[in-house]
Amino acid sequence: MPSVNAEIKRLLRSKDQKILDGQSAIGLILANLRKQVLAEMGMVTGGSYAAYQLQQNRTMLERALHEFEAAATREIGSQLELAWNAGGDLLSAAVAAGPLQIGQTYLPQAQLQVLKEASFYRIKSLSNAAWDKINGELVMGMLGQKTPQQVTQAIAGSLDSPGVFKSLAARAETITKLEMGRAYSTATHLSIEQAAASVPGLRKEWWHAGNPKIPRHNHVRLHGQRKPVDQPFVVGSVIINYPRDPKAPLSEVIGCGCDLVPWHPDWNKQSLPKPGLIDQRSLLSR
Repeated sequence: MPSVNAEIKRLLRSKDQKILDGQSAIGLILANLRKQVLAEMGMVTGGSYAAYQLQQNRTMLERALHEFEAAATREIGSQLELAWNAGGDLLSAAVAAGPLQIGQTYLPQAQLQVLKEASFYRIKSLSNAAWDKINGELVMGMLGQKTPQQVTQAIAGSLDSPGVFKSLAARAETITKLEMGRAYSTATHLSIEQAAASVPGLRKEWWHAGNPKIPRHNHVRLHGQRKPVDQPFVVGSVIINYPRDPKAPLSEVIGCGCDLVPWHPDWNKQSLPKPGLIDQRSLLSR
């Protein structure tokens, strides 16, 4: 039977894979949008925009972006539910690998809905930002500063150059990672909080999962710190209840891959993983 620590590591690897799957799903929706834009704008003929061509492009692009926003909103809502449920199950799955017994925990769906609404807002902001960039290119075409082909190149790019979609894809990936990770750690914290009321000695522990590019030194120093569930961690001068806490400033949560895990002295846990071990790098290198 695996140790509690080994079981937690397995569950966190599963969480990381779910986030990667979520990023891929949102990325596919964005890729389909770009393909649609390339196909429909490629139908414009001539070296300059006629008024009716411009209006056709504007109408098509607005419709396509609304469809993207709706599809991405549905997808990220589903992905947050998966992350929420998995985060809520972390404690019970870990406990099953050790001698400790806990009662049933309950995750309030109202809090999940709040997280969803925040994610939907970010998707809408992403769609609005895309429209601002696209509309700007269309205006240059209307003024004769660019040909329709140059406008298409700037908006949707080519096979080698994705145009404005490069930054959109990067933002969509960041949003998905942040919001799924936030749902997971929020659910984990809630389950530990509930269980601690009836399980003396149950605490929360911060594991630094690391950023594949730039690790936050304040987060590295938190690795292995244990706190009573009602006490926050101190990240530099910032108070955070758990990784990606919605109350934390954006500078401390964007790109953060740290994990919150339960800890109890009766588990006789093995040594901690090294900082940065439980992250997405091994999955990304496959």
